[in-house]
Amino acid sequence: MGRTVLPFTQTLYQEESSWKEFRRALRKEDRELFDTLFSDARYHTAACACSGRPVPFEAVLMSILVETRRAVRDLSLRLEALEAGTGTLSDSKS
Repeated sequence: MGRTVLPFTQTLYQEESSWKEFRRALRKEDRELFDTLFSDARYHTAACACSGRPVPFEAVLMSILVETRRAVRDLSLRLEALEAGTGTLSDSKS
């Protein structure tokens, strides 16, 4: 019999647990951000499992980047909508 591969969810929790000392050293408000990063990665567990990366943390980081990029895109779209409603541009100078 071959080795059993852990489900990626377990791998992710093990990875998060390995960062507990780092997390503990962070300020309280930064701990909340840290927890959000791993929450973002859990949102993409299926994609991480399919990635087949030799180092699972690479897939975790990519998931975090995807969610960060999504947040930036959504904020940019909201800003554009606000600027269109007021008729101002963010790069214009008064």
